[in-house]
Amino acid sequence: MLRITTTSITHLLLQFFRLATISLFLTLPVTGSGAEMSSGEEARELRELMYQLKHRVEALEQQQLKKTVREKPAGHPQKTPVSQIVPEKKKTLIPVDQVLQEPPNNKIDYSFGGQIVVEAVSNWPGSSATSEFDLRPIGVPTGSGGENGQFNFSARETRLWFKTVSKTRLGLIRTLLEMDFKGSAGEERVNNSHNPRMRHGYARMGNFTIGQTESTFSNLLAWPDTIPDAIAYISNRQAMVRWTQKLDEDYSFQIALENPETTLTNASGSRITPSDDRFPDLAVKGLWYGKRGSSLALSGLLREIRSDGAVVGGVDDSKVGNALHFSGRFNTMGGDNVRFGLAGGNALGRYASLNSFNDGSIDANGRIELHMLYLGYISYQYWLNDHWRLTPTATHIMSDNDLSRVPDSTVKEAQSFHLRLSWLPLVSTNFSVEYAHVRSELESGLKGEQNRLHFSMLYRF
Repeated sequence: MLRITTTSITHLLLQFFRLATISLFLTLPVTGSGAEMSSGEEARELRELMYQLKHRVEALEQQQLKKTVREKPAGHPQKTPVSQIVPEKKKTLIPVDQVLQEPPNNKIDYSFGGQIVVEAVSNWPGSSATSEFDLRPIGVPTGSGGENGQFNFSARETRLWFKTVSKTRLGLIRTLLEMDFKGSAGEERVNNSHNPRMRHGYARMGNFTIGQTESTFSNLLAWPDTIPDAIAYISNRQAMVRWTQKLDEDYSFQIALENPETTLTNASGSRITPSDDRFPDLAVKGLWYGKRGSSLALSGLLREIRSDGAVVGGVDDSKVGNALHFSGRFNTMGGDNVRFGLAGGNALGRYASLNSFNDGSIDANGRIELHMLYLGYISYQYWLNDHWRLTPTATHIMSDNDLSRVPDSTVKEAQSFHLRLSWLPLVSTNFSVEYAHVRSELESGLKGEQNRLHFSMLYRF
């Protein structure tokens, strides 16, 4: 006769979460931290799901242990007859092929998914239209500027993705096409129509990734845990050809040729994009993966910044610049973790903070000078319990501008402070509210401040 008890149910749930955690962990080397990490966002989301599952497994283990102690009878322990002793079963890892369910040759597996996101933002003082949801140093009102208050709703962060996996005689070929609705904005009077835009579109075969995805210079696994992008961070999606080499179980190396684009500030403070680039940007990254999800990354960037007649006809000038980015993520206790990033260089420009700072300046004679840019951030993700977490974050960015070449209305530095509270009733849902305080300073010494209350609802499917 089958007897169902609370302990047996807990044991079954525990085994289910263990299996889900193992399956999710084994998929990570393919999508992220192992042979290839083409989509950093995909890897980051998978790791988040893994940490949540692991957190719940540990909670179930504690509950089962307490129940076992309470149910244990008093007195001397009874000896188990030798005939009833069952040999301990060895743990068997699920093969990666079985978890991924790779298709046979000449067959393509398709999958479709995405996320629904609704955001509500209140800024005081208000921002320009380009900074209603995204934090930008140039969008922080200075002096007496800005509205008394500003409230907005949006669902433009909603995303759709389409994936394929095909097994060929050359190996597995994986593709990803992902879009959101942050293209050209529609009017808000009647139907709030928004155009879709491509976020990722690439194919991956073996060590090669070809297409558009997150820049090799960035490290999304160490991104600060904020609702909008913080005021200082590294991110850029663009077309590239990337090679990833796994050195051993804990180390990998990436090298990529990525799309170039020069951005310069002229004497009036306007942005100039000459579109005269001759060579692709060269990005390299070394990654280390530790136990329990910790990781470190060191990235390097080499670029040619060039203008050919953009200001003065017939005047060609170029400079070679570089940048470094050191970032990481360390788990502390349970699911808690700290994330950090430091970056600097005279070619950081458009790779930082939504191109809030340009690569350099160009004078009236068409001559280019590169400007040093520095940034840093730290974020601590603290789990209050299985479903609630609290994350404080601080970021800072500053530029070493040449005032003989740019106006004093140019942004000198900016910083932001965030406090995010998240509720995760299900693995696929996230309800968050965040308070952010942003400061900026112009080269003239004029300062500005802004406060923001940001609510977000996310459901992945």
